[in-house]
This record gives sequence, structure tokens and C-alpha cells, in this order.
Amino acid sequence: MELTTHHGLRIAVLDAADVASGAALEHTGDADLLRVVDPTAEQYAELIPHGFLFKPRWLFWTRPVYPTLDAYVDTLQPRMGRSTRRAVSRTGSRYRLEVEEAIDPARLDTWFTLYERHILSLPRGTLYAAEDMEWFKTHPEQVVGIYLYSGDRMVAGLVCMKRPRHNMLRMTYYAYDPDHRDHGLARFMYVQAGVVAAELGYEVLSAGADPNFYGHDVATGLYLFKRRLGFRADPLWRYEPDDPPVLEKVLSLDRCEDPSFCVGYGEYDVQRAPLTGHVMSRTPGAATEPFHAPMLASVLPQHLSDR
Repeated sequence: MELTTHHGLRIAVLDAADVASGAALEHTGDADLLRVVDPTAEQYAELIPHGFLFKPRWLFWTRPVYPTLDAYVDTLQPRMGRSTRRAVSRTGSRYRLEVEEAIDPARLDTWFTLYERHILSLPRGTLYAAEDMEWFKTHPEQVVGIYLYSGDRMVAGLVCMKRPRHNMLRMTYYAYDPDHRDHGLARFMYVQAGVVAAELGYEVLSAGADPNFYGHDVATGLYLFKRRLGFRADPLWRYEPDDPPVLEKVLSLDRCEDPSFCVGYGEYDVQRAPLTGHVMSRTPGAATEPFHAPMLASVLPQHLSDR
């Protein structure tokens, strides 16, 4: 057994010997979460009845690219469509948008300073982009920058990657100035990414990959935001290799949002398994309706007692 801590979340990673010994069925110290990576069918059958969820580690968000803003907005729920039109109109009149089809390393540095401020303002923010900065700078022709300015000050920016193999523009990292907290601004940037994708001739827009545990590293609001903007979440392995499934059991929400949320597989065969949503809360019968989405066969509440 390996005990790790990630932003205060205490994770017990169990191996085959731990599962065989019954350790997975016991409370493991002060762990908040139990995890078995790439489990066997036998481990799946043994642990699922005991509250473990079989799930992808990461989710990858995509939507079709539409030729015009109107064509895209018409696919959204009416209320979301109206608010999106307002956000695009209001933000577009207040700020200046600049697009680089091949990213400029100097401007990328300015963006990264903004990204650091953004991430460090979040309760459990992680500087994931730091690992990719060198690659971006050495492959500028494969990276698209979408930046928003107030005068000479960058207030938001999207770094996107070209993925011709999937006919896709992938939004990789988004950052905004913490002094400009405006949900309309984020919506404007996501819409503009679709406009840029259409101009570049792509058929798919990706809203990137998220850890499949909304409520810790990433907020449940991010799941809801992307879903309402018409994106679909699929297991990352359908697009990128090396994303083995896991069996996980959340023991405590002490360091997470209540409710938290994840997407799981409905059966062991991940190639065919329907996707199910799981709303985890200390409140019995927590509301599931906000989390429903077309890619999910069902959304189930899961009651977690206090320690």
C-alpha cells in the first residue's frame, strides 16, 4: 500500500496483495480515498459491492465545430443560449481579442504569468501548464494563442493545441486575471475558441482534459459549465493512450466540495460500458438533476457519512 497526499487529499493506493488481504474493505488510517489502478475483473467483482466506483482517471471534453456563432448557440438550451449571446456581445465590446495561429514565445511568457496568478488564487490550484511550457516554445507552429486585452493588459488567455489526427483544436490551458472575475469572460473565450477552430478548418473543439473527481482539484462548477456549453465528456483513453481505469472509494469529503462528482463505468468492459454519474454528498438523496448529461446513462446519489 502506498499512502500519498495531494493538496491535502489523502490517497491510499492499493496493490493486488492489499486487495487479496482484505485491506480494501477496511478503513485505511486517515485516508480520504482508496484507489486500485488498472484492476482485474476479479478485483472489480469483489470491490464494486463495497462502494467502489470503476472509472476513468481523466475525462476529455469535445463538441462539434459549427460554422457560425448562431449555429452553435442554437444547439444550447434556450436560457444558456441567451446568456451566451449576451456574454459574447458585452465582453466583445469591452475588450480586445488577439489570436496567434503560431504562438509567440514572448507573449506565452506573459500568459504564463497570468496563469500563475489565476491558479494560485484557487483553493487547490495546480500549475499543470508548467510542465508543457518548454514543449509549447519548441513547437510554436502547433500551438494557438487566444488572448483578451484591456488596453495593454492581458486579462485572459487560452493556449490551444492543434490535433490534426483528430481534426481537432484542443483548448489546453485557460487563465484569467483574478481581478476580472466574470463568468461572461470565460464563456466568451470558450466561444471564441470555437470561432478560431472553424476558421482553421477543424471539425472538433476540445475543452481539454480534467481529473475525473470534480470537487477537489477542479470544481464541480467546471463540469457544469462545460456541459452547459454543449461539450461531451468521454474517457481520455479514447483520444490519448496511457489512461488505465481505476477502482476508487471516497471515504470522506472533508477536503472536497459537498457535493462532489465523478463519472464511472457501468460495467467492467470499458469498450462497451455505459457511463454513469455519481453525486457524492454527506446529505442523503443529494440532487442529481444538475449533473445529468447526454453522455450519461444515469446519475446516482452516493451518501457519505461523516467520520
